[in-house]
Amino acid sequence: MRKIYALLSGLLIVSSLQAQTTLKFETHGLMADTKNGMNLTKYTEPGVDGKNVTWDFTNLELTNNFVGSLDNVDISKGSSIFTTSNVALEEFGNYFFFNVTQSGIEQYGFMSGNGATTIEYDVPFVKMRYPFAFGSSYSGNFSGNYKFNGAVLGTITGTYTVSGDGAGKLLLPENVSYSNALRVKEVKTFTQTLNGNDYQFEDVTYRWYVEGHRYPLLVLIKSISLNQNGKSNFSTRAAYNPVIIQNSPTAINALGANVSFTTYPNPYTDFVNISVRLESASNVKLSVFDMNGRLVKVLVNGVEPSGERVYKFSAKDLGLGAGAYLVKVNVNGKEATQKVVEL
Repeated sequence: MRKIYALLSGLLIVSSLQAQTTLKFETHGLMADTKNGMNLTKYTEPGVDGKNVTWDFTNLELTNNFVGSLDNVDISKGSSIFTTSNVALEEFGNYFFFNVTQSGIEQYGFMSGNGATTIEYDVPFVKMRYPFAFGSSYSGNFSGNYKFNGAVLGTITGTYTVSGDGAGKLLLPENVSYSNALRVKEVKTFTQTLNGNDYQFEDVTYRWYVEGHRYPLLVLIKSISLNQNGKSNFSTRAAYNPVIIQNSPTAINALGANVSFTTYPNPYTDFVNISVRLESASNVKLSVFDMNGRLVKVLVNGVEPSGERVYKFSAKDLGLGAGAYLVKVNVNGKEATQKVVEL
């Protein structure tokens, strides 16, 4: 297994996010050329749904770790098959193919590591629709073909329901706490037809998200299969993200009640999003400095319209090393600073 990013020893952070988590393409869409490190754990029950819930997973039992890698489909081995996809996710040597747009994420297929076995959806599974928050839900159908070395072996047909069924506080190992977490429940019920035999399956997946991280912080999956003699079999999977996310609410207060300033994800691997939300048009100067106070880059300097603007910063793209940087914003003469860490 590849090693996940190490955390600073002894670090204890409680994230206090300021608003309900809403999944959007800009903040939570699958993005090529990124990685997502997770710790595999023993499965535990997902807890209750509803609002203002506290989910306590501080006792998750670690079993291993892995890194999921996302790439452009054009450079993957499935590029000639999954032509309607633009992002390929590799996990444990297998590949999953998605079309990611401003409106959502659709899954168009699967390929085994050796490329021999594929599932090719003619009606895709809709993994996410944006924007998505607590109380959001949608459902639909999906279908496709199983193939081996290009020959059709069988079919898959099913239904899905995706709902934002919970909002509250998420507690993870190492005394890490995230407020305003969103839980997304996904239920897929489907039939596999192979060699004239039908096999019934149901996958129930829970994922927890926050504003400060593109990918889920915790995933719990329970799969149920019904074999030919009517007996049920269960399998489970579970993983959580060990990268601590820090969002400082003090920066928002410094700029006044009508301005918000947040950075996410933090720490980050490829680039950090810097969000500035204005109630009215304002003079904005947004700059990044190194820890010695030297100016690294000016991201914006001028009048910005009302609404939210998201800027991106990457030290790597400037030929600089990983480490800590200071993001400073000045709005109509009021300043606030947040520290970001590039891994």
